[in-house]
Amino acid sequence: MKTILVNGEKLGIDDVCAVAYSGAPVKLSDDAGFLETLRKSRAFLMDYIAKGFPTYGVTTGFGDSCANQISPEKAAALQHSIVTYHGIGMGQPFSREICRAVVLCRLNSNVKGGHSAIRVELARMMETLLNKDIIPVIPQLGSVGASGDLTPLSYLGAVMFGERSVYYKGAVVPTAEAFRAEGISPLPLEAKEGLAIMNGTSVMTAVASLAWKKARRLADISDFLTAATSEIVRGKEVPFRAKVSAIKNHPGQMESAAYIYKIVKDSRRVYKYEEFLKEMGALSGKGYEKRDRKIQDRYSIRCAPQINGVLRDTLHVAHDWIEQELNSANDNPLVDIESGSLFNTGNFYGGHICAACDYLRVALANISDLADKQAELIIDGKFNGLTENLIPYTDDDDPQAGLRFGFKAAQITISAIRGEVQSYAAPVSITSSPTEALNQDKVSMGTISARKLDEQIGLIYQQLAVHLLAVCQAMDLAGLRDFSPFSRTVHEHVRRISAFVQDDRALDSEAAQLALWLQQTELFA
Repeated sequence: MKTILVNGEKLGIDDVCAVAYSGAPVKLSDDAGFLETLRKSRAFLMDYIAKGFPTYGVTTGFGDSCANQISPEKAAALQHSIVTYHGIGMGQPFSREICRAVVLCRLNSNVKGGHSAIRVELARMMETLLNKDIIPVIPQLGSVGASGDLTPLSYLGAVMFGERSVYYKGAVVPTAEAFRAEGISPLPLEAKEGLAIMNGTSVMTAVASLAWKKARRLADISDFLTAATSEIVRGKEVPFRAKVSAIKNHPGQMESAAYIYKIVKDSRRVYKYEEFLKEMGALSGKGYEKRDRKIQDRYSIRCAPQINGVLRDTLHVAHDWIEQELNSANDNPLVDIESGSLFNTGNFYGGHICAACDYLRVALANISDLADKQAELIIDGKFNGLTENLIPYTDDDDPQAGLRFGFKAAQITISAIRGEVQSYAAPVSITSSPTEALNQDKVSMGTISARKLDEQIGLIYQQLAVHLLAVCQAMDLAGLRDFSPFSRTVHEHVRRISAFVQDDRALDSEAAQLALWLQQTELFA
């Protein structure tokens, strides 16, 4: 398994996912220049403190209390204080995987350029936590995203002391117990180090990184569903031709159209436009003729690349913003040994992560709505030449005649989930409200935005799982032979989880299994 090198400069979303999900080992850079920078930065900070200047969060109080100054001798005790009083996180904890990502993100940020001025020993401790899989249990509620993720990151700070709880060997145990089992000694935090761990964007960035990967997968699944819908309703391939999207200019639309076209070009159910015209024939001198076949498809098929293209382009922007944040120094104060300066600043503000997640939720809500409209075309027999609610073809003398309702309730479930997905689309970035005695008078709300993105994505996977069951039922009813090879491959995989619905049955457990499969398979990549 690839070892993820941490130096504050080149961490990517794929690296975060590898550490979070696969337990990829982490290695702090052993480059002599890198380690020397960390040591010089730490020495600069300690010299600065010794001169007696007020240093925010090191020899002063926190937030609105920063006018209160303490002696350098109390600096270490102050770090225990900030970790302790922020132990007020609420709600369900983040998953172990997300918490692993949090530790990695905080480590990478804290070692960037030596700007956080932490000891090498503290960086090594975070490296050890990841490699020994001793992971802080972090509650989800309690961050407004500036000054960073203070409360949730305090749970990482407390673990350094050997306090609070961790995920360890499949259970949640006291940190001290896990440390004893692995022969690890607690590491008391020294001047500034509690603040360095807590005063940043690493929780929201970790959640956004993992959510981005799941959203990227949804873009491919959405395009497959468009292709399959076009096959089921016998649509036309023109909207997916490369030239069409090229003259619209947007890269995401081009990607979406190319994905769909690659599938439908091999389908004998989707009309080549010239073939459709030939089959329709000319008007032959008549002044008017009412025809029952339409020359172009509904918007939910014809405009699908324009809709999913927005998601794909939003993913590109979000990817850049997330990776820039991953490799940022988002602490306060920051040390710059090149200029010999200490900066009191606001890099802990999570505005870019909040906006990225806001934009993604809007784009995802649109593909959820698109899928809802496509499901109508699949399930309602008026639009596809198949049966009402995708029930099997039934003779009047069949004992089950009149007792089958097929995917009638499934369509309601799809629309119900779509409704919930829409409720996640409102921007969180504009909901800032003052807190902490008006010191934090404008905050990012980035962690809430990232959490809502992750929750919304989970809903969409469930919606599309039900939708995919309907797609495969429709394919069976239409006859598999003329569908594209890729659609038939998807059908084959789905049928390993859920059989054709002959007589009505509960589909909830099968849909749940399919939703999990959609989150894990690489088939659509």
